[in-house]
Amino acid sequence: MIKKTIQILIIFIFSQQLMAQYGWTEAEVYLKNCTVLKGEANLTMMSKTVNLKKEKVKFRTSKKGKKSKYTPDKVDYIIFTIEYKEKEGKKKITKTKKAKYIPVYLNKKQTKLGFVELIVDGKLRLVGRTVLVQSGGNMMFPAHPSVPNSTALYSPVYFLDHNEIMLLKEGEKPEVFNQVSLTKSFKNRAADYFKDCPSLQNKIKNKELKKEDLETTVNYYNSSCN
Repeated sequence: MIKKTIQILIIFIFSQQLMAQYGWTEAEVYLKNCTVLKGEANLTMMSKTVNLKKEKVKFRTSKKGKKSKYTPDKVDYIIFTIEYKEKEGKKKITKTKKAKYIPVYLNKKQTKLGFVELIVDGKLRLVGRTVLVQSGGNMMFPAHPSVPNSTALYSPVYFLDHNEIMLLKEGEKPEVFNQVSLTKSFKNRAADYFKDCPSLQNKIKNKELKKEDLETTVNYYNSSCN
């Protein structure tokens, strides 16, 4: 009886931790059948290591509206309109920003689709997602991506509002670049990745561009590399 109670408690706790990257937030959902849904959307936050259910976006036209669910294969993209507070002097000012989410394949076999935020668009895309991570057997919650100055509870390298930042070329699996490699430094990994652009490769080797400059690096690649 005690063992069964513990199992139920564990399942309940874990289900609560499958939170949302965005709770119910003003959004426009563009479906692949050319339908545009305007209202509120809720984007599930998945575990980095274990997905107990398919990733999906929930939609409703209003707070009391009927909820619909859409898997990434049904969605072209999502535009979230996010409100956040930023301190200016002694006052906190409410601001808004737009976040565009697109579905991409997250594995080499191109069988696992997930939603990512499109940070930089072009022949090389910079994308990010916020996932639950595990440390010492416990699931830890990252900072909410809609709050630019929030702090992650667990994050080896946390920047650009997400705890998983990736580079994406068409037809390829996203290359995660904010993870710590046991065999190569960030500089060596990036220099190897951008070997098709010698001028950018030199900037990385000379430490003109570092891991916190990924957005600048991707923009340089898209504008200055063949």
